[in-house]
Amino acid sequence: FTERRAREFMALWEEGYPKYQDSTFDLHFYQCFGPSWSMLSLTTHLQKARERAQLLNSLPACSVTEWSLALPPWCLRGLGLLEQRQAWKDFAEAQLEAYDSGATHGWFFWTWKDSNHTTWSMRDCLQEGLLKLPSPAA
Repeated sequence: FTERRAREFMALWEEGYPKYQDSTFDLHFYQCFGPSWSMLSLTTHLQKARERAQLLNSLPACSVTEWSLALPPWCLRGLGLLEQRQAWKDFAEAQLEAYDSGATHGWFFWTWKDSNHTTWSMRDCLQEGLLKLPSPAA
């Protein structure tokens, strides 16, 4: 299902959910593909990422198995390098806040190493200080 049809999907799911109690939703969240994401401001992108916690908390069991720090170039236009880095840090923080609070079965970044794009590479995001992993629960 797509995020914009989440309510419709959940209504259908809840009708038959008791039959599928051992199921987990596998979610892929990207905010860089398609014209609807390309038109949003950076502030709106951060807000949308935080709002994902509501969707995740509405699901019976879920895992975010694909996400990255990639944003449409338009929302970063006019920002200097330091401002872009801060935007990616803020985007990472917003996503992790939502995923850590709502993804019952955890999350997975897109890939460990992408030689061509820092925002798709967990290794590079960590090395560049764009992404900080949450501390393990005590």
